[in-house]
Amino acid sequence: MTQQPEVQYADVNDRNQINRLMMSRKFGLDALQMAIHVFDDSGQPLIGYEVPSGLNIWHDYLKAIGKLLEQGKASVGYGIDPYLLEMEQFANGHLRFTILLELVPHHILTQFTIHARTFLLEILRSIEFLWIKMLREYPIPSGLDITRPKDDGEELFIEIDALRKWVSELPE
Repeated sequence: MTQQPEVQYADVNDRNQINRLMMSRKFGLDALQMAIHVFDDSGQPLIGYEVPSGLNIWHDYLKAIGKLLEQGKASVGYGIDPYLLEMEQFANGHLRFTILLELVPHHILTQFTIHARTFLLEILRSIEFLWIKMLREYPIPSGLDITRPKDDGEELFIEIDALRKWVSELPE
C-alpha cells in the first residue's frame, strides 16, 4: 500500500470502481472513507497520500470554509481521527492551510500558503462534483442499505452555492 496507495481508492470518474464500492456491505454516503489530493500549478502535491483519508471529510471542508469566511480563521476536526484542519486568511488574499495531529500539534502532516479565492473555489467545485456523481449520476442499486441525505443533497448544494458566492467576493 505504501508503494501504490492509489490502488486503495476508487476514482469517482470510474463507474465500475464506484459500483464495486456501493455493493460493499457497509456502504453509506455518510461514512465514505475519502482521500483528497491537491496539487500546485507545477503538479507537486500539496495534500497527498501523507495526509490520511477520513470519513466524509468533505463536510469538514465545508465547515472550515464557513468558519474561515465568518472569522478569518478556522480549526475543525478532520475525519473521525484526532486530526485538525486549520485555515487562516491573510490580508494579501492568501490563506495558510494546515492539517495536523490534534494531540501532537507540532506534528504537521501538510502546510502551505495559497491564493485563498482560487483554492477555495476549486475545493467547492470538487465537493459539488463528487456529490453530483454520487447522488445524481450513479444509480443506487435497489435494496442497498445506504444512508442518503433526506433531501437527496439539495441542502448540501444550497450550502455550496452560498459559500461559493461568499468566496467569489474575496480578492482576486
